[in-house]
Amino acid sequence: METETNENETLELFTSESEKLQKIIDSIPKTSEKKLSDIINLYYQVTMVQTLAKKIKSDLKSPTENQNLFDEINKTEEYMNEKFSKSLHPEILSELTSSIQVSTDNLKQLGQNSEPKTKETIEKEALLYKELRELMSTKEFVEQYETGIKDD
Repeated sequence: METETNENETLELFTSESEKLQKIIDSIPKTSEKKLSDIINLYYQVTMVQTLAKKIKSDLKSPTENQNLFDEINKTEEYMNEKFSKSLHPEILSELTSSIQVSTDNLKQLGQNSEPKTKETIEKEALLYKELRELMSTKEFVEQYETGIKDD
């Protein structure tokens, strides 16, 4: 009886985290105006669901032990593969790469200006450098996900 309760709790947890992931994926704009915080949140949730799925699968002695849970995991993994790994992830990586290039080009243009720098120019440059660092660290975070896929 106790293992049945544990399995139900596990199924509820997995279902809850999977639904949260689906909501995040559905809420990500289809335009190139994705917020960095949304991207980071998405990747944390994907990692959470993947880790949970691996743990549950390794704990199940056989797929027939709890068919509902096993089916739910497979359905979620298929969803993540189609909606995230094959489409959203490459799109995000491409957008980050493009944004980094635009930001780098903007900074180069500012640097080529031979006029003395005003306080406003220095503040603008500082803000652009900050944005570039945020873009680069987010891209690095996203690339770690890709590395994790290849290691599986």
